[in-house]
Amino acid sequence: MIELSIEKMKGIAEGYALKGIRWHFHILTPECKLNSVKKYALIIENAEDNIVYVCYSEKPYMNIGKELVKLLHGTDVIKEKGERKELLPSSKVNRFLERAKELNKEGKFWHHHMLFPYCKFNKNIGKWTILFEDNENSEVIESISDNEPKGDLQHIEALFYSQKK
Repeated sequence: MIELSIEKMKGIAEGYALKGIRWHFHILTPECKLNSVKKYALIIENAEDNIVYVCYSEKPYMNIGKELVKLLHGTDVIKEKGERKELLPSSKVNRFLERAKELNKEGKFWHHHMLFPYCKFNKNIGKWTILFEDNENSEVIESISDNEPKGDLQHIEALFYSQKK
């Protein structure tokens, strides 16, 4: 992984989006199962050139993450509080949405991962995988699908970015 500043990371993501390059990103927490460094990390994967960039921090990259979600999935995925979600979540994801709501209400930080079919972290190659990490219960819940789960993303991203931490 190539370590860069947050400003360079944002510029790279914007460039990839403009050029139509296959890319995606991750926000890792210090306790995340995918993280070998005990800091918050923003990772950008360029699937076409097999390049991975990282930026570390003492705080989660919530604001930049929200911007990157819109670049990556489109503005229809991020719905602001009170805004109507057009798509319904799957029953599997609905299970961890309820848990995420509980954690948000308790003020406990949680996170998830949208693993693209070509993601280096995805053990389900060729499938879309959402991982929900519940550190309070030491549980990882997985939802696997053949197509991009936009309905699931609309709901989980709204909850994730509404956290206070």
